[in-house]
Parts: sequence; C-alpha cells; structure tokens
Amino acid sequence: MKLNNKILLSNTILTLVVFALTSIGIYYLINSTVYGELDNHLLQHKIDLINQIDEDASSLQDIKELGILGSYEWIEIETYDGTVAPNENDFATIDTMRNPNKEIEEKSYRRLTTAINVKDTYYTIRLYEEVASWEHISRTILLSVLAGLLIWILLLYILNQFVLDKVLAPFYETVSTLEHISNPSDLNETFPDTTTYEINVLNRALNSMMHQIRSSFEDQKQFIQNASHELLTPLSIIRQKAEKILTNADSLDKQTIKAAGNIQDTAVRLSRLSNALLLISRIENQQYSLDEDIEITNITENVIDELSDFIEIKQLTLKKEFNCPINIKGNSELIRAAIYNIVQNAIKYTPTGTSITLQTKCHGEHSSFSVLDEGPGIPNEFLDSVFDRFQKTQNHTDGFDDDSPGLGLSIVQSISRLHNFRCSAQNHPDKGAEVLIHF
Repeated sequence: MKLNNKILLSNTILTLVVFALTSIGIYYLINSTVYGELDNHLLQHKIDLINQIDEDASSLQDIKELGILGSYEWIEIETYDGTVAPNENDFATIDTMRNPNKEIEEKSYRRLTTAINVKDTYYTIRLYEEVASWEHISRTILLSVLAGLLIWILLLYILNQFVLDKVLAPFYETVSTLEHISNPSDLNETFPDTTTYEINVLNRALNSMMHQIRSSFEDQKQFIQNASHELLTPLSIIRQKAEKILTNADSLDKQTIKAAGNIQDTAVRLSRLSNALLLISRIENQQYSLDEDIEITNITENVIDELSDFIEIKQLTLKKEFNCPINIKGNSELIRAAIYNIVQNAIKYTPTGTSITLQTKCHGEHSSFSVLDEGPGIPNEFLDSVFDRFQKTQNHTDGFDDDSPGLGLSIVQSISRLHNFRCSAQNHPDKGAEVLIHF
C-alpha cells in the first residue's frame, strides 16, 4: 500500500471513530435539548392553566371534565393525593393510552405531575404531551447534523487526498527514480532539491551515495578493463612459450611435458577469463553501436553451425520451433555472443543422446527467444543468482570442457541490459532448465 493511501486510511479510520463518538454525544445533546423544550412546553401549559383558574375558578371543573389541552396534550385533575409536594414539578416519560376504549396500543408521553391550590384546596394535576412529534423533530435534527458531518468527512477526504498528492509528489518522484535503477548505466540519475526538509535530506543522501557508488563502479570497470587488457599480452607470450616447449616433446621427460601442458591450459583459461571480463567491461561502457538490423533466427542458425561439432559429439537432437521471425535493432556481434552462450550452456548441461529445444514466441508487441535443455535443471539456490558473475554449478555432463570462468550468463545479462532487453531462467516441472531473452 502506498504511503499516501496509508495516511488517508489512518486519517479516515480516526475520523470515523471521532464521528461515531461525536454522533453519540450529539444524539444525547439533541435528545436532552428536545426533552428540555418539551418540559418547558408542559410548564407553560401549567402556567396557562393556573392563570386561567385564577381568572375563573369554575373553569377547573370544565377542564377536568374535558381533559383536553390540544391535539397531542391531555390533562388529569384529581384531588390532591400527596404524589408531589405543592408547587413541585415531577417530569417522567411513560407509555400509556389516552383513551383505552378506542386505542389498542400504548403511546409514549411526557408527563408533568404537580399540585396547585384553588380556593385553599389542593389538586394533583397531570399534564401529558405525546412524545412522537418531538422525537420526530429530534431525529430530523440528528440526521441533518450527521449528514452534514458525513459530507464534511467526504470533502475532507478528497481535500486530504489532493493535498497529500501534492505534498508527497517529490517523495514519489524519488521512489520512481529508485525503482528504475536496474543497471550501472542508471547510476547517473540525480535527485532534485525540494521544499520539504525531510525529502530534501533524503535526496541529498541518495545523491551522495549514488556518486560514491558511481565512482567506485567506474574505478572497478576501469581496473577490470585495464587488467584484462594488460594480461592478454603476457598470457599470449606464456601460451606461445608453452607451445614451443611442447613442439620439442621428444627431447623432454614426461614431468616437463606435463608441467608445460598445465601451463598452457592455465594460460588458455586465463585468456578466456580476460576476454570475457574485457567484453563485459566494454558492454558496460557502451562501446558498441546498436543500429544494426538483426533477425534472431539467422543468428541462431549461425551459432548452431559453429557448435555443430559439440552437438555431434554428445549426439544431441536440436528441435527448432521458430514460430515467428524476430527482428530487432542492436549489435549483431553481441546478440550472437548472447545466443552462443545460452546454447553452449544448454549443450554443456544436457545429457548425451537427449535433445535441446530452441524456440521463438511472439505475443503482440512482446517476443522472446528461449533454449530448453533436458539436463538436471538449475539448483534452487542458484535460480536467483544464475546471471551473476562467476556463478557455476556442478551439474554439467561428462565429455564437455568445463574450464569456463562462470561468466557466460553474466555476459548474456550485460548484453540484454545494453539493448534494454530482459533475460530470465527457470526450471521445467518435467526436467531441464530454460533460459529466455525477452525482446
């Protein structure tokens, strides 16, 4: 979940909790206010009743017989029974029926019980007013207030989202830049200054770190390139000397011949390593033009011809499933090197007498080239690092030279990155490993 969504979610949950608590408080406040107004209404009826009786004491009997004050109010007048003290007001909410002979359900009423003095005689008076109409007012006020709060919360959410998007835009720009750094050529990316202090500190720290990494990487590339280049000449001389010694093998003892052979093998292996490192260094320094028109099937056929001797030695069957032509722009020499390394790896790890499948696939704008062998597959612990430098497994089959330095798939990855392609490797459920280049 993105940071702004987390903040919005947290704010929304907090706001809803506050809204729930506020709703409860508003409910009791409105309810208390409405009932307070209802009690004042009943007290006003009492005052009106007292004023009317003071003007005409005989009206008490008429009111008692009539028992009506209005459409929703009614009154009971009895001889004083001591329920309340004189001039005391007792309020209560009860469920009762105004006319038991006509009504079948009880209704809720607010009752005022009090005592008044008429010509030195005390009477208990009970004033009733139906609560339903007041509760309707209470609900209307409550719903109006809650609707207003909900609209306010919705507007606040939209406003928060807009503000957070603006405030966190520099942060997401930094995150996006970091996500797109996938190879050494992206180390030149810089993070701009912002008006937000914390993000500015982060960007400056990242710029400093990127500068140090870039400097270290450039130094490392330069060292590898120089070392590889400088080693080629002395290694070539050593190989020539060893070959010269071996040409006079008849005059040498077995121990000397063996030592000279070992020297020659080591020199060859070191030459391969130097050439591979020099190739990777040149690729990473982008010393190749990428403007050639390349057809993957043709390159693959050339690679197969070059490796035909190894294929015959291991009696392998090549299955070509070229489902579609793949035309790309790039460097043909490098693309050939990538396909060569993938096919060579498949030959190395495929058992004698089995088959290798070479396949092209096209799905809309996406296409891929894959090589599937029938070997033991890639050990699980190597799946994530199979394209790293000097990664070698011990699953190769007999009869194949395994003096390689473990840079074959690393070269494939470097070439793919240079062309903005992607490479991947996976094991098949049945048997074998598949290496793919996604164009």
